[in-house]
Amino acid sequence: MARHRRRPDRARYKPLNEPTGRVYFAGDWLSYTDAWRHGAFTSARRAVTALHARVPAS
Repeated sequence: MARHRRRPDRARYKPLNEPTGRVYFAGDWLSYTDAWRHGAFTSARRAVTALHARVPAS
């Protein structure tokens, strides 16, 4: 099991990482590795992947 799946605060991060209408948020503060480039990169990648999945669907 991945380390992030065992986090007790996972339920708090999930709604923050969901889009609000057409607005997607990304940043290190939306990951488990806040204040690190890795957190910002993984958060941005998640948002771009979600956008990419949404565009062909529309």
